[in-house]
Amino acid sequence: MKALIFLLLAYAATVSLPAVARIDEPDVDADCLKVTDYAALGKTAYQQREYAKAADIFRDQAAWSEVCGLSEQAIATAYNNVALSLIHAGELLKARAYLELAPDDSKSQHNMKLLQQRLARQPVVTGPAGVYWQYAGRGVWSELEVKPKGKRWQIAYAGYYMPLMGLYYGPNIGEFTAELAIEQNKTVYHQHEDSLECDVQMHFMGDALEMKTAGDCGFGHNVRADGRFVRVE
Repeated sequence: MKALIFLLLAYAATVSLPAVARIDEPDVDADCLKVTDYAALGKTAYQQREYAKAADIFRDQAAWSEVCGLSEQAIATAYNNVALSLIHAGELLKARAYLELAPDDSKSQHNMKLLQQRLARQPVVTGPAGVYWQYAGRGVWSELEVKPKGKRWQIAYAGYYMPLMGLYYGPNIGEFTAELAIEQNKTVYHQHEDSLECDVQMHFMGDALEMKTAGDCGFGHNVRADGRFVRVE
């Protein structure tokens, strides 16, 4: 079997700051120079087989690569670094989520092909229970968790939007928790409180979840419960 592509330091990080340079934030330039440091620290942890630690460090590499305007290839390399670490940590579904962030990259395609072979040997997951992710940018994932609770399901949503300076000041957040019935893999969360009214439709489809929101749920700016989420647990 071909080996997973290992490209931890396979690029020279040439930083361009077309967007962040206009922001009055004195730490940005200095922090962008640390991208290669994250790659090196992650590589050390990886080689020491501290894979969970390596994944955390490579998440920082990916996040700052995005903020600092590195090339698509450099960002894809960072995603692959996270994915490889997660694979060795046994987090195969989370690794797949990272590889799906750069589907046209040759490294992602190669590693995804080999990862799919491993996933094919895993037990088939049935039912909606699990954790689902959608990438919010800069190393942060919106998350929906589904747990059985009697004849119903406990559903907890934590949505995020990462603004340009989110790594300094944190993301915008939106949340809801509800006990709902799921019938034919579908359910709807209804919120009708004070001036806030919204319906969040959820459709569970094996390894993915489709969400669609109508109305105002009172989430943070630009936070939505919409689009495709992938199962990671």
